Amino acid sequence: LIRVFISVPMLALFSFHLMFPVSFQIQVLPEGGETPIFKQFFKDWKDKDQSDGFGKVYVTERVAKIEQIEFDATKLHESPQMAAQHNMIDDGSGKVQIWRVESSGRVPVEPETYGQFYGGDCYIILYTYPKGQIIYTWQGACATKDELTASAFLTVQLDRSLNDQAVQIRVSQGKEPPHLLSLFKNKPLIVYKNGTSKKEGQKPAPPTRLFQIRRNLMSITRIAEVDVDAMSLNSNDTFVLKLPNNTGYTWMGKGANREEEQGAQYIASILKCQTARINEGQEPEEFWKLLTKAEDHPPRLYGCSNKTGRFIIEEVPGEFTQDDLAEDDVMLLDAWEQVFVWIGKDANETERQESVKSAKRYIETDPSGRDKGTPIVIVKQGHEPPTFTGWFLAWDSNKWKY
Repeated sequence: LIRVFISVPMLALFSFHLMFPVSFQIQVLPEGGETPIFKQFFKDWKDKDQSDGFGKVYVTERVAKIEQIEFDATKLHESPQMAAQHNMIDDGSGKVQIWRVESSGRVPVEPETYGQFYGGDCYIILYTYPKGQIIYTWQGACATKDELTASAFLTVQLDRSLNDQAVQIRVSQGKEPPHLLSLFKNKPLIVYKNGTSKKEGQKPAPPTRLFQIRRNLMSITRIAEVDVDAMSLNSNDTFVLKLPNNTGYTWMGKGANREEEQGAQYIASILKCQTARINEGQEPEEFWKLLTKAEDHPPRLYGCSNKTGRFIIEEVPGEFTQDDLAEDDVMLLDAWEQVFVWIGKDANETERQESVKSAKRYIETDPSGRDKGTPIVIVKQGHEPPTFTGWFLAWDSNKWKY
């Protein structure tokens, strides 16, 4: 079977040039009616009205009016043309089973948490309907290579147990097709930015979080956690900003709709967060202060030492200079985008080892909600790169030449 994306008059010419017999089976797909099976062969396939990504640009007063097309999911069973046009096999009312991928194999997910995916996990979703079965393999952006490999293997294993008759669809985080979004019984799909649903691997969630709520052209809503940054806002969508004290804001963009507001209420209930509704253009000053940016975080310098007999870390107060770098200690420089571990020439082995561990804990426990994958850069005294020295006023490159 070969799937081609050409006009009908080209079929005979196509068969001739490929040296296949004219009777060779060819499936023709109309533009806009490509099936998931066809799309999976294209790495960067994007639909015309696809609503993936997280809207990294804050748009104000520029909301395009999108005409809503009437979509009747009940007609999918009787209309293959509509199913193709909307990329929907059916209305999602079939049987759904979900497993999380772990080293031990497929682990069933509790049904009450169906539709909540974590970026550090991979999931296998089996959908059964009267005409067959579909296996969705959802792969989180922060999943390990072992989990990604295992998810592919376990998908094939599940398909074999179903007599190799299931349709397999691999889905990357943020690229969920409309049919997958419809499987959770009128609940929006929630995608947490990272983390895991494994009990033994869970870490405390950041105290401040931002969620984007977006409805696509088929009135299906999905919710995605995004960076806590004003640049994440988009006038076409609704956002929920959760604060540490379980309060927050529901931000309504000028192009937001009723379904997205309902989605905001749903994620607020999941987070157990009481939110105040604010409209775009009417935000209180506090709201903008809460949306952090990298430039809002000035560099911070810490000294690491075990001279007292125990390892301690103390912040250097005020503006710091090169003279604050103690040659017999290890220093941590938090430049937000990366954390430097500066090792003085006379620092002892304990200080060297503990400082690296401390840098990792420092990033993981930062209450500002920073990226847990923030790089840690180890710098030796006398060999500092410009990305380090640039944070110090009037750095003297000859100071430590021996």
